[in-house]
Amino acid sequence: MAEKLKNKVTDEELKIRATSDEKITVKLTNNYAFQKIFKNAKIVKGFLMALLNLKEYEIKKIEITDPFTLGENNEEKEGILDIKLVLNQNRKINIEMQNTYQDDWTERSLFYNCRMFTDGFQKGHPYGELPPCIHVGILNFNQMISPNYYHKFCLMDEKTKEIYSRKFQFHMLELKKLKYAKEKQKRKPLYQWAKLIAAQTWEELEQESKGNKYMERALEEMIKISQDEMERYLYLREEMAESDRVSQIQSAKRIGRKEGKKEGEILKLITQVQKKIARGDSLEKIADDLIEDETVIKPIYQLVQGNPNKTEDDIYQMLNLL
Repeated sequence: MAEKLKNKVTDEELKIRATSDEKITVKLTNNYAFQKIFKNAKIVKGFLMALLNLKEYEIKKIEITDPFTLGENNEEKEGILDIKLVLNQNRKINIEMQNTYQDDWTERSLFYNCRMFTDGFQKGHPYGELPPCIHVGILNFNQMISPNYYHKFCLMDEKTKEIYSRKFQFHMLELKKLKYAKEKQKRKPLYQWAKLIAAQTWEELEQESKGNKYMERALEEMIKISQDEMERYLYLREEMAESDRVSQIQSAKRIGRKEGKKEGEILKLITQVQKKIARGDSLEKIADDLIEDETVIKPIYQLVQGNPNKTEDDIYQMLNLL
């Protein structure tokens, strides 16, 4: 009940902020703003031109599709992509913005691209009709070892570098590495887009979008978000949710470190007990030597005695089952 009341108060505070005169800087790293802006076909057209090195006339049609991906059966994983679209009726593309580090990011991108590759394919159709599928990951954390902010992956022979297929592609932008970009990279439109997405102030947003009609349109939409009460509320709600996610991750890390320390201490104690039992010491003597209560030492003592060939890790696992 107290938790519900806390959430209600927080939500009320967000509504007050949304209706106030407070100046809010809209950032594209905010998931709500990102989806709102990049689901605009005119805006995403400019981004795709920069990402895929396309001319304006080469983009004939962009169809924004349902980002919900349904599992084929009850046991398969479902997912929601940030942006899912079809380019020129023959290229499937999904774009994801991710703020917090994901240790399974590679597998996640593979999963979504594999699902997208076979989605809608009819039995009896030739495999050659399978459309190219492109997964675009915009990451606000470092994933690759390379200092480059942009990476493009496709299937190729590791030794000869001969391309096996271009129908399965992965593009990755690492926003934290923009500061390492070389002068040649900075002259590319993609760098300008990455800078816009990473921008933290209105001044940066105006500077990066200037002179590019697609990016200027994105800025106009971001200004609309900052001026509309409902849009402001939805933006702030996502901002709070992201802060909560970061706090949860930090708490999990602290707990993990604490648990790791606890595990290390128990393993050390098991090792000491094993050595003392090997010397023939009694339970009472071991407890006295280690300055531990007998009730703490006794279960370890009994397990070590009954399993003389087990390692300290084995004893630790057995201890957790008691």
